[in-house]
Amino acid sequence: MKKGVWLVLPVVILVLFVTVLPLVNMVYRSFQKTMFGFGKAEFIGLGNYLSLFKDGTFLPSLGRSFIWVFENLAIQLTVPLLIALLLSGNNAFYYSMRTFILIPWVLPMVVISIIWRWILEPNVGILGYFLREYLRIGPINFFGSKSLAFHTLAFINSWHFIPFGTILMLAALSTVPVDLYDAAKVDGASSWQRFVYITFPLIGRTIWFVGLLAFMWSFNSFDLIWLVTQGGPGDTTLTLPVYIYKLAFKMYNYGKASAASLISMAILIGVAALYFKIFSPREGA
Repeated sequence: MKKGVWLVLPVVILVLFVTVLPLVNMVYRSFQKTMFGFGKAEFIGLGNYLSLFKDGTFLPSLGRSFIWVFENLAIQLTVPLLIALLLSGNNAFYYSMRTFILIPWVLPMVVISIIWRWILEPNVGILGYFLREYLRIGPINFFGSKSLAFHTLAFINSWHFIPFGTILMLAALSTVPVDLYDAAKVDGASSWQRFVYITFPLIGRTIWFVGLLAFMWSFNSFDLIWLVTQGGPGDTTLTLPVYIYKLAFKMYNYGKASAASLISMAILIGVAALYFKIFSPREGA
């Protein structure tokens, strides 16, 4: 027993310093008026939380985060499923395509941001050139337009996630017994009926899991938005993580940023608990 404790102790210490202590410090700072490099911390109770709800930026950024999540989920649950169904064959072509489809997932977000900024650049980007020369449209400033920037970033973020979701769904599809499809064909079931009554129920757990991951990662998306638009134009792409970053590292308001971070964490925990309660597959269902 003692040997086991010593073996586990380094991991416990690492988790303590990397996760628990910063969380405790954030909770403590959320009740203080703490400005980076400006004077001493002052206890103000719930002042930071009240200040957030009086702030005209906090609630819109929170609402924008939920819109961002739902728009991403709409793409990240449907497209990977469709691609997985198309790539579920068993020959060399399908195997090679499964390899190539992983490329967007393994690319760092910095690289993805640069690639798409070049592709969508209104004057010299390849898409801008195609739209001008062949469709006589443009130039279109995808990241500078208030009506397009948000949806363009949602598309890019989903493009990055799609390979991951596709691989998970392909793995789930490989577990569906072929005998069920053969029996359904004998009974005269169409392709749509086989999907609705066989495929979808049997891979429901994976779809549920992908949906939960997509929700969590989309809600916490920061790097892509910050690297491309920094919340602009105006506040069009200012989601909650970007707002928290600006509070902490642009306005140096550590206390208020800590309060906003705790609210964000509480939302994620609440949504995850509700998600497990409602959507978690039941045994025998």
